[in-house]
Amino acid sequence: MIRSYRILFCMQRKNTMKESTIKHLVFILFVVFLIACQDEEPPDTRPIKEKLSDLSGVEVTEIDPPHGHVYAFRLDITQPLDHNNPGSPTFTQEVYLHHADESSPMVFGPSGYGVSERSNQELAGMLKCNLITVTHRFFTDSEPSPGDWDWEFLTIEQAAADHHHIVDLLDDIYSEVWISSGASKSGQAVLFHKRFYPDDVEATVAYVAPIVFGTKDPRFTAHLNSLGDEECRNKLEQYERNMLIERDSIIPLFERWYQDNGLVLSLDVNEAYEYAVMEYHFAFWQYHRKDCSTIPGDEATYQEMFNHFEEVMWLPYFSDYYLYYYEPYVYQALTETGYPVYITEHIDDLLLYVTDPGAEFFLVSDIDPVYDDTKIKDINEWLQSYGDNIIYIYGEIDPWTAAMFELTGETNAIRIIQPGADHRVKIADLDEKDLVIETLEEWLGIDINF
Repeated sequence: MIRSYRILFCMQRKNTMKESTIKHLVFILFVVFLIACQDEEPPDTRPIKEKLSDLSGVEVTEIDPPHGHVYAFRLDITQPLDHNNPGSPTFTQEVYLHHADESSPMVFGPSGYGVSERSNQELAGMLKCNLITVTHRFFTDSEPSPGDWDWEFLTIEQAAADHHHIVDLLDDIYSEVWISSGASKSGQAVLFHKRFYPDDVEATVAYVAPIVFGTKDPRFTAHLNSLGDEECRNKLEQYERNMLIERDSIIPLFERWYQDNGLVLSLDVNEAYEYAVMEYHFAFWQYHRKDCSTIPGDEATYQEMFNHFEEVMWLPYFSDYYLYYYEPYVYQALTETGYPVYITEHIDDLLLYVTDPGAEFFLVSDIDPVYDDTKIKDINEWLQSYGDNIIYIYGEIDPWTAAMFELTGETNAIRIIQPGADHRVKIADLDEKDLVIETLEEWLGIDINF
């Protein structure tokens, strides 16, 4: 009996100690929780414009949302001319932010050229999410001041640093997944950004983005000469020959077009005309506004020949305004990003003014760019070995597909070439669009209703 009592007492004591220990632990955890709550900042519920206005070096202007977002803003962001030198001059970079919700994904669209408040990205519409578009450094509204203008700082790596700074500024506000997206030179921009700042975004979609080697990349010859059937290629070549044979009658129409459209053509008209004829073959396939049956034959009048030329070519490019606008592109092509070779074998005997065609013709400023392939080779090799979560999209008949990125199987990246598509190809056009959507859903952990 005594022993039973002692056992019962010990059991009660043990249970009491156990309860006391549990209560003590609960108290400690409660204290830790209170301390943590005191250290943790409360959610920032201020309006988005107020949060943006607090960002360092950012001027915020609210605009009417052009794409159905809740809010839209122009952000003028201060950037150093040289990211490697904090004391360098600065310039203001034009950025547009289209706000849906801070808890939604962000589509990041750094352009290879300029942007406007209406610039858009297909993925932003698919995801119904936030969107940022960015004018590339040295383009209109993102230029250094005349006294600070130094072409040395128009490089792949400096531009990528611009884009990284923008992500760094905004990713605390928009903390969900980021997807970078761009087409053509803008597709190059997102790939270059991915190379130097791979952790800035969770996925990248690069449309029709070429990786060009050299200022006269010979791969374009074979690709262009493979497009269409033999009859079509023969018609294209004969049309270009006829345009040169009949130059004396067509150049007046060429000159008058600029006058009629309020554009100034200061280039030597004979050289400009020959370059335009050489560009025709490329332009015919790039945007494929006309099919082979529309190419004027030997029986066409001069006006019919020129009308077709105007419909296929983008003639404003040769005007003073657009030469100045696109000069940063030409400079980059001649220093780092490369340029296609001109195909002239079928018209060599008819070229009177252009003997060694190249992008140098389109430079306006008194500069002498020097090509260096170091960066583009590095980017290509890095993307092949480490470029995960990238989707490359190309159009089969787009001339730029000659320089499409080559996968090696070392990454999870995918490449899609859409049959019959040109430089305007979109995800919506793809036979394999379901593959793109499923891949993005897997990489990003989100649902895409498209």
